[in-house]
Amino acid sequence: MTPSEGVSSSFLKPRTAVALACLCSVAGLFTIYPTARQLLLLWGNDDLKSMGAVVPLISMALILRVWRRLGWETEGSWWGFAMLAVTVALVYIQSQTLFVVMVNKHWLVQLPPFPVVAIAYTASMVLLFGGWRLLREAWFPVLFMGAVIPIPQSFTNLVDLPLQHASATVARGFAHLLGEQLTQDRLRLMFTPEYGMFIAPGCNGIRGAITLGMAALVVGYLYRFRWWVFAPVVAGAVLLGYLFNFLRLCLLVVYYKLTLQLPWFQVRAKQGDYVIGGVLFVCALLIFFALANKLRRDPADTLPPIADQPVRRPTHARAYLARVAVVLVLAAIFAGDTVHVIRAEKLNTMQVDAAPLPDQLGNWHKVRQWDDRLVTGWIVYTWAEYQSPDLAQKVALGVSPRLSQHDAEICHLARGEDPTWHGHRDIPTPQGVVAVSEAMYNNGALQWLEAASVCQNGRCEQYSGENQHVTMVVAPPEGRLPMQSSRGPVPVLLRVETTDSMTPVEQMRPRLDAALTAFLGQAKLGDTAMPYGHRQ
Repeated sequence: MTPSEGVSSSFLKPRTAVALACLCSVAGLFTIYPTARQLLLLWGNDDLKSMGAVVPLISMALILRVWRRLGWETEGSWWGFAMLAVTVALVYIQSQTLFVVMVNKHWLVQLPPFPVVAIAYTASMVLLFGGWRLLREAWFPVLFMGAVIPIPQSFTNLVDLPLQHASATVARGFAHLLGEQLTQDRLRLMFTPEYGMFIAPGCNGIRGAITLGMAALVVGYLYRFRWWVFAPVVAGAVLLGYLFNFLRLCLLVVYYKLTLQLPWFQVRAKQGDYVIGGVLFVCALLIFFALANKLRRDPADTLPPIADQPVRRPTHARAYLARVAVVLVLAAIFAGDTVHVIRAEKLNTMQVDAAPLPDQLGNWHKVRQWDDRLVTGWIVYTWAEYQSPDLAQKVALGVSPRLSQHDAEICHLARGEDPTWHGHRDIPTPQGVVAVSEAMYNNGALQWLEAASVCQNGRCEQYSGENQHVTMVVAPPEGRLPMQSSRGPVPVLLRVETTDSMTPVEQMRPRLDAALTAFLGQAKLGDTAMPYGHRQ
């Protein structure tokens, strides 16, 4: 072996180091698999949030661009692994428990939020393999990972739905200008009893506006616009998206008017909408890039370009490969647990029907049983109604054979159903105290009390605290280690109702609470829920 060969064998070529870093970044996703999986489901089922799927690809490309400009400098730090470990721990806890915060009943988030996890994971990989300098220079693509959920739910409630009505108003006004008298439905424009258009939430232009806004963020970063140019460019792109959507709706009204006597075009109105929208979106992109390129040519609007730098020093193979090995080993551990979880879920989905609830709980007997199912047949809750020995009271008990964590009040709030009262109570049972979160509701026909808890290994506990502005829901962790088999947590919901909707909640709640206390005083709730634990 020559001296030159010995020296070269102790270093890695830049392209090899970068390839290994990319491999670790992809394989390391197994360490945050619960978050990655939820994001994939969100992107696949929510058209409004589906554009977040391209954010990781854009972020990676921008990070590699910065890394190349720095000469593929590999001054990685083990602090990146510490950041990764903290992120993994938070995601792992999140996957086994329920911790939800709702502010003013509009802004709901499960902690830690998915965008924060995405940013922390990206920052840890950049720091682990590129070092502090790369992390500082690549601040934008790292923070851009927060756009994996481009539209928060609060934005949908506060902005999206009002824009839906605004879009319908614009389309209706334009139709009236063309002499068309439409139905009085605010969101439905019917040109004939069978032929018309519905202004759905997705028709309000928010997708095009957010897409143009995200594109403007990236273009403004690449063009190095100064902040007083950057901000108007992004805001202008969003407004341009909305403007062209209103134009699309007007052109769609023209399409419907012109095709009133053309059945062939009527059955293809949806495709016509796609064509009109696609052409207008391309026109909006052309206008945006034309204006952006014009601003780019003015030196006063942009920061000076940064020259590429040569490789400052070669990559020491031993230290770099040690970091690669640690990430791959950690990823392999969590990949094994992921396979274990997927296998358990497949076995669970093969069960068509859940086991029936007991016919007798103490001296309360079951009078009927039913299932809450999705359209796919998937059972959300199995319910049974129990009657007291004196036939004076009834209590409904629901257990979920599929969900691992669930809070009924959050679902009510998401549907716009505010509780008339909320509290937390410890109720004695034959197996010890059961901690439940209670809420009262009144829809004008019924008044009812709901009590929610989460049972696991014979213990039932859930806490929900609320003040004037913040609602916080906490359930105990599952307590399962990777690759460990156990029965998972089972959400439990109890309901006591009355047709007396006029009695004030202060007077009705003690009566319903007394029925619930009497029922749980006879029911071994932990044992009843245990067969429904779906973790294998």
